[in-house]
Amino acid sequence: MSKNREVWRNLVAIEGIDGSGTTTLLNSLKSSLAGGKIWFGAEPTEGSVGRVIRNAISGRSPVTPRTLALLFAADRCEHIYGGGGIREGLDSGNIYITDRYLFSSLAYQSLFVDWNWVDQLNSEYPLPSHMIYLKIPMEHALRRISMRGERDIFETEELQRRVSEGYERSIGKYRDSGTKFLEIDSRKSPKEICQAGLDFISELLRQTDHLGSRRIDLPHCQTEPNR
Repeated sequence: MSKNREVWRNLVAIEGIDGSGTTTLLNSLKSSLAGGKIWFGAEPTEGSVGRVIRNAISGRSPVTPRTLALLFAADRCEHIYGGGGIREGLDSGNIYITDRYLFSSLAYQSLFVDWNWVDQLNSEYPLPSHMIYLKIPMEHALRRISMRGERDIFETEELQRRVSEGYERSIGKYRDSGTKFLEIDSRKSPKEICQAGLDFISELLRQTDHLGSRRIDLPHCQTEPNR
């Protein structure tokens, strides 16, 4: 594990295996925090590198596992330093919340390449100050995945079990890094999960101007079904 990693305050990452509800939580937070000084993003991004990644993980344009890890690292660089990205958002005084970030690479790309290599590949990138990990039993995740249309190359029971193990390992490695971790049982209702997330980042939300006219009272959740 890389030591003395920089931790960026006001950077919040949502993580979890496929079917855990990371996108649902991001969208719930968007609705609940609308009008505040909060920016939102996701990985893979919608940029040019992100589009290559989406084609690769869909199986339409396969690449080697090492190449995929390099692509995710390159996409993360664009996410952080590109226009409208994490650095710009934080420098403008915003909170930045992202659906997937560094820990996704550590959990997913280490399926087929060495974990330490993936960690070193991403060693120049900052850690989030807050990380929400949505934990879910495999049978529940697979049930949610089965309700989707097209699956990506990672959405099998065997691989998702290994991804879950990768998350546990990665969180353990960075437990004392300065990042604050919250584990939420993703079987809870979307509203309960959203509220837990809001409570977790309340110290950030209470900072001046992040909630605009709602600085004193934290917002309540507005949610959608898990997916």
